[in-house]
Amino acid sequence: MRRAGGAGAAAALVALLGQASPSPARAEAESPPFGASSPAGTPFTIEVVTFGPGDHPFTRFGHDGIRVIDHATHEDRVFNFGTFSIEAHGLVLDFLRGRLRYWLSESPTADTMAAYRRENRTITAQTLELSADEQTQLVHRLEANARPENREYRYDYFYDNCSTRVRDVLDGVLGGAVRAAVTNAPPSTLRQQALRMAADDLGLYVALLVVLGPSADRPIDAWTAEFLPQMLERALRTARSKDAAGVSRPLVANERVIFAARRAPPRAEAPRWAGLFFAVGLSLAVFFVVLGRLGRRLVVARLLFGVALAAAGALLGFVGAFLLGAWALTPHAVAYRNQNILLLAPFALALAVLGLGVAVGRPGATRKALFVTAAAFVLSVAVAIIKLLPVAPQDNAALIAMLLPLWLGMTLGIRALRRA
Repeated sequence: MRRAGGAGAAAALVALLGQASPSPARAEAESPPFGASSPAGTPFTIEVVTFGPGDHPFTRFGHDGIRVIDHATHEDRVFNFGTFSIEAHGLVLDFLRGRLRYWLSESPTADTMAAYRRENRTITAQTLELSADEQTQLVHRLEANARPENREYRYDYFYDNCSTRVRDVLDGVLGGAVRAAVTNAPPSTLRQQALRMAADDLGLYVALLVVLGPSADRPIDAWTAEFLPQMLERALRTARSKDAAGVSRPLVANERVIFAARRAPPRAEAPRWAGLFFAVGLSLAVFFVVLGRLGRRLVVARLLFGVALAAAGALLGFVGAFLLGAWALTPHAVAYRNQNILLLAPFALALAVLGLGVAVGRPGATRKALFVTAAAFVLSVAVAIIKLLPVAPQDNAALIAMLLPLWLGMTLGIRALRRA
């Protein structure tokens, strides 16, 4: 099964395989050319088609492609740089090794539009004002790139994806006009751009917040931000090209919405939920402290405390171990030097066993569990202190606000049990 991926990141590193959506299947006929204009005296109509976010985490970041209408043959197709095979052998392993291969494919425009309409995803088309020579050069580049021997490339969710490929081929044909359009745009970070697109999916938002390391918090310019199709669409609106006489003119001759999805548009900024995360962490801390105190005299409370401790340790420790492995064993630089490894201490995996010992009242297990949670709490305090030092900044205040009180609550709960 082929899938057409979008730009950006998903729930945990493996979910960042590509924000995919089903490749266009043969579907109900649509009457081309979907309102596209046909400039007189040119061999083609060229459009950049931007597909908005969908419901699935794979589709949260949108997608785009280049539509080509041949005036001589009346062929109407979309070139898509975001295609990969979800059934490929070793897909996840290739991703973890940084060897995931995507390729450029082409499909009939009618089928493409029908597929994205079924997913309730907004479709916007920007008709480009290109000379006949520029159109011909662009089509030749796309057709040569789509040949089996040339079509594959090594995918990167931030720096080499369906959106950056569209950006680069247009910029190459136009002699840098796309890059010139974004030089004065306000800077942002990869994390900010990814989190604002993922904000309506809490699980994806948390996964990205956890997985991305400090390199995702370095300022980027608008050129780099065009890993998101929405940002490329915005840049094209301000880009300018030159006609045969050298006169500057807007690159986008016409922009229209082919299909308007019944969903809210992406947020303009990433939400700041540190207060919410702190409330969650504090509530869990109170839960563990209260259960620990009740566990002194109620067996049921001690059993519940131990099971909850085992579950929390297994989850937090596993995530921490995953982050450590992503740094040590994969080429994904955005996961390197991740301070969240200290917040999600990998050694907390020991609580998966020790928690059960606490549940049945074993003093040795309780003593060791206290040492584990206390050590994790100290590391959380260290991460909070690191934020005050001139080291690589990482936007993880929300995670600190949640996990620091949680580790403290678990530690105090175990201490209360030990006094029984």
